[in-house]
Amino acid sequence: MAAVLLLLSGCATYGPERAGEKIYRDVLFAAPDGHKLRMDLYVPRTDRPVPVVLWMFGGCWRFGSKGYHVNVRDLTSCGIAVASIQYRMSYQAVYPAQLDDCRAAARWLRDHGAEYGIDATCMGASGESSGGQLAAMLAAREGKQRIRAVCLLYTPTDMVDLARLYTKRHGLSLVDKLFGGHIDEKLAIATEASPINHVSRSSPPTLIIHGQFDGVVPIQQSERYHFALADAGVETTFLVAPGQHHWFRLDNDLFAEVSVFFQRHLKR
Repeated sequence: MAAVLLLLSGCATYGPERAGEKIYRDVLFAAPDGHKLRMDLYVPRTDRPVPVVLWMFGGCWRFGSKGYHVNVRDLTSCGIAVASIQYRMSYQAVYPAQLDDCRAAARWLRDHGAEYGIDATCMGASGESSGGQLAAMLAAREGKQRIRAVCLLYTPTDMVDLARLYTKRHGLSLVDKLFGGHIDEKLAIATEASPINHVSRSSPPTLIIHGQFDGVVPIQQSERYHFALADAGVETTFLVAPGQHHWFRLDNDLFAEVSVFFQRHLKR
């Protein structure tokens, strides 16, 4: 996963407000064990409350920030707010702390979103890489009545398989560190943290995008998840990004798919 770190260093934060939107930065939504967690809200300027997509950044659960690589940032142009959240890194707390933080952000939006022009009864979730795992698990825990649609970008869905892929002879991999120990000692929590083990008929509609040549998270992780959702009778779409590896920005065609997907499921 070293490639992720190199790419992170080249990702710039998004700039100032654009025409037709309002940005609320560093909004405090929780402080578990003294760790102040904040979100950035990108909200279309309109007289009516708008739907919202909760965004979880990637970075091996250990690196990154809410300001980096907000791949669904442009949803504001089609009338959907984006809440990009910070969550605790694995060196601050082991899983499921990260999922707890995502759920706290969702609760905060339901309680306070209206103050920022957001209708949190129409909430979706999205994330890339490790953030996608959190988005999928958030949907599994919250249910489709609260998380109405999910978009996953090059996402790990079987944490046991991923941990075994990165097993080290000496020391812990970044996946092991998420769980606080070697995978052989953490099978129960790694199994519980695997979105593929939570697929059911009540899973929300899901859009999955994965790079054709991803060498960090195998594309089979997305394929298997897609087929599991389909077998459960859940609406699911799986798109392969031709020529892409891990950690890429959505081009115009892929963003159009994401935009249409969330508009269909979140807008009243």
